[in-house]
Amino acid sequence: MSWIERQPDAGGNPAAELSLHSLISSFLAHVGYTKAPTTTNEVYWTALHRQATDTGIPHPKGSHAYKTLIVAGNYGIVCFPNHPLDVQLYVGIYTWIAIIVDDVAGRSLNDFAAFHERFANGAPQPTILLERWAEIIRSSFHHWDPLVANFIVASSLDFHNACVLEASSGLRRLVRTGGGQNFPWYIRSKNGLADAYAYFTFPKVVYPDVSSFLEAIPDLSAYLCLANDILSFYKEEKAHESHNYIHYRAYYDSKDTQAVLQDIIEQTEDAVRRMRVVVNGRQPYEQALNDYILGYISYHILGDRYRLAEIGLVEAEASGAATKVH
Repeated sequence: MSWIERQPDAGGNPAAELSLHSLISSFLAHVGYTKAPTTTNEVYWTALHRQATDTGIPHPKGSHAYKTLIVAGNYGIVCFPNHPLDVQLYVGIYTWIAIIVDDVAGRSLNDFAAFHERFANGAPQPTILLERWAEIIRSSFHHWDPLVANFIVASSLDFHNACVLEASSGLRRLVRTGGGQNFPWYIRSKNGLADAYAYFTFPKVVYPDVSSFLEAIPDLSAYLCLANDILSFYKEEKAHESHNYIHYRAYYDSKDTQAVLQDIIEQTEDAVRRMRVVVNGRQPYEQALNDYILGYISYHILGDRYRLAEIGLVEAEASGAATKVH
């Protein structure tokens, strides 16, 4: 499956869409993106569905929960194509539960707000979803070095707290001032689960030497947030979504969103360059990192929800169709 470019669809603002197409195409070329890995792996998908059923979280076929399971499953296999099966499955189920947590936090805010206290005390959670979320966070120690798993746990708890914050009235009542320039990144770094997903790159069974990759983690964490913002920009603009990092940063930087997007693209390209310097010649760490950098882009291009085909960015075998990678 190779990546091809097409002219943006007619409609909307053709000039703006052509400009966005050009910006993102340049970004993909700069980081060396060419094609998506295969996503056909019946052993993986069968095991993923079995594990999802074992969680007890309802997800009848066709439901939102079922669709998010497929999205999450894609992440485990596209971003980490060479990880052991049990680690791919962990990432798939973890991602699925995290998506649901993000989606439903506002519906049961009291239960979600007290999650950390129960987690710290070892107390049971009040719902199946929250109990399974607590369990999968704890089980990170099965797959990652204890030091690394500590960071995964901390990042997971930060993410959960960010979900609660974003669902609460406190953030909505926030009055922005001229002194809050670092606030957008503070929120983005928490709600993006970036540290957890950065460390997912290096399970201990294959990558036991933490010193071989640790220096790259800050840039990998930033990359995961910023590349997502770049590749989500079109769909969020079409949805008139302004509660996001690019819009917040545009406010504080006194720039328009296109200028901020350009700044972020340059920032992200620099992060990729530095990461590759860190792992250069350090196999298998170098291969794992590069798989993830490029697989993360594939995950977005293959996913219908990002609507990138509308601006001419599409995988050849998935062009013109709703992407079903399973």
